[in-house]
Amino acid sequence: MISFDLECAQGHRFEGSFCDFEAYAGQLERKLVRCPVCDSPDVKRLYTGCSIQARPSGNAETGAPTPNIFEAIRQFRRYVTMNFEHVGPAFAETARAIHYGQEPERAIYGESTPREIRELGEEGIGVLPVPDIDKLEN
Repeated sequence: MISFDLECAQGHRFEGSFCDFEAYAGQLERKLVRCPVCDSPDVKRLYTGCSIQARPSGNAETGAPTPNIFEAIRQFRRYVTMNFEHVGPAFAETARAIHYGQEPERAIYGESTPREIRELGEEGIGVLPVPDIDKLEN
């Protein structure tokens, strides 16, 4: 038994299960595979990632401990503060100016309110809030 992710010409995605690939190909050719939403026979297979059990990553071989989520966020914050420009509380305004081409493009970080972050997202300006883990971890 195999399962495929499928999509019709209208963009409706669904899953289909078949005995084997030949059964899928035969049903598709005879227009028996149809969209459950709009009944369209114009269906294609979506290629998705597969599940592969890989060997452990390099950390297991070297004996180095895998960082917990708090340490990973600390490392990320360290990288940002060392490589990005700090614009302080003017983050939202600066991000907009960069997005709209009023200032040169560059990596920035700073402070903003949840409302400002939401408004930036609504304008299509990607931001990633990074918490101060030292204040949260206990």
